[in-house]
Amino acid sequence: MWPGGFMIWLRRTAVALVGTIVLAVALLYGGSEWVLRQTHATLIEPIVADRSPAGLAEGGRLARIVGCRGCHSPDGTGRVLAEDFLIGRIAAPAIAPRAANYSDAELVRLIRHGVKRDGTALHVMPTQALTHLSDDDVARIIGWVRTLRPGSHDIPGTISYGPLGRFLILTGALDSKVRPNDLAPTLRPSQTGKYFAHISCLACHDLHEAKPEEGAPETIIPPLAIVGAAYDPKAFHTLLRTGVGMTPRDLGLMSRVAKGDLTMLTDDEITAIQAYLVREQKRPAAQ
Repeated sequence: MWPGGFMIWLRRTAVALVGTIVLAVALLYGGSEWVLRQTHATLIEPIVADRSPAGLAEGGRLARIVGCRGCHSPDGTGRVLAEDFLIGRIAAPAIAPRAANYSDAELVRLIRHGVKRDGTALHVMPTQALTHLSDDDVARIIGWVRTLRPGSHDIPGTISYGPLGRFLILTGALDSKVRPNDLAPTLRPSQTGKYFAHISCLACHDLHEAKPEEGAPETIIPPLAIVGAAYDPKAFHTLLRTGVGMTPRDLGLMSRVAKGDLTMLTDDEITAIQAYLVREQKRPAAQ
């Protein structure tokens, strides 16, 4: 038999522990929900979908290069990106049914600024790269989006955050993708190296700083400029075409992106990207 005093202490400890857990869960859910429900005022830019044959073809190509068809599936039917108890269910929705509820200008705001139709923020989309899309190129992508039709294989974009997902949101580790500033040129620049590096590669890399991969912090993504300068031109083309680096090891996400999205880059665009990265790698040392 346990002494009576010990049993009283044990019960009080259990009650206090349960109370602490309930309070922590309430704070986690309430705090993260407050973040998720915040609304954001951003630009509404009067850009209209480019529905010309050339525009649609280029829009489909760009949708691969910038990752739309990598996350939402090549045919835009959607894809589940993560699903477990701790993180939650993260799905990139089928594009056609979602886009049907958006005007062209609202799609521009969603893609370039990370703000949904109701004013709340996206938390899973590479707007740090997409915010650099030029007016004419985002019009081409939206034109391609408008060619898609709902189908029986569409995946709903259900997002429900588990306890770890909510903790990451509350602490800023899974941050808002809102980009309020207009960084985009009207027309695609003639110097395409910087442009394509920004709209595509910056989805994962920083230019000069290493950073953990989002959702997999044990994986460190190297600075983009260092990568570009470390490869000779032939090896850099091989990297972006096949996902094979200087050694035959699996490069994970880089390998998958190279074999998928980056196959749409031309040889001249790859050459221009590397030339820009080499210049960037030299620039800080000269300052």
